[in-house]
Amino acid sequence: MRMDLELLGEKGQGAGEEQGVHQEIDILLGTFAKSMASVGAFICSSENVINYLGYNMRSQVFAKSLPMPLVVGAIKRLDMLKKAEQKDKLWTITNALQKGLIDAGFNLGKTNSCVTPVMISGTVDEAIAITHDLRENHSIFTSIVVYPVVPKGMILLRLIPTASHSLEDVDYTIETFKKVKEKLNAGEYGIKLVNTH
Repeated sequence: MRMDLELLGEKGQGAGEEQGVHQEIDILLGTFAKSMASVGAFICSSENVINYLGYNMRSQVFAKSLPMPLVVGAIKRLDMLKKAEQKDKLWTITNALQKGLIDAGFNLGKTNSCVTPVMISGTVDEAIAITHDLRENHSIFTSIVVYPVVPKGMILLRLIPTASHSLEDVDYTIETFKKVKEKLNAGEYGIKLVNTH
């Protein structure tokens, strides 16, 4: 069972707690990427399972421990994530963003997480152009998912709101996405980007 540190569950312990099966999980894993804005991951299980994985996973053969500043940072961020006001603010921002995008006509599919997928029609070249435009001209970072992960002709833009965002940030993001959609529909992202560096 993957632990979603998007603060699911009453205590923010993840999807297992949210679904009432936390105590039944044999192997719990999670990353420090999305919610903790870092790198690395963890696995929790019995000593036998941990030892087996440590000695038999190819990815562990040349693995090293995380640098101590990242470990200390992860512990501090975990303490911050446990605070109710952070969790409540994150869900306020997330709900406003997702509702605003849906009201603006965007397809978010089915999500029950803070990670917000925005699905639009387009090519890989258009996806690259859109993310470049969002980042360089609007200061909005979004990752893209394209074929073969999603069907051909579909672009999935993934937004990750945080508790440090404001409702003004949400409004700006929604208005920017409306402009991007208009530009996409007008064919303005159809030209392939050329790297001039």
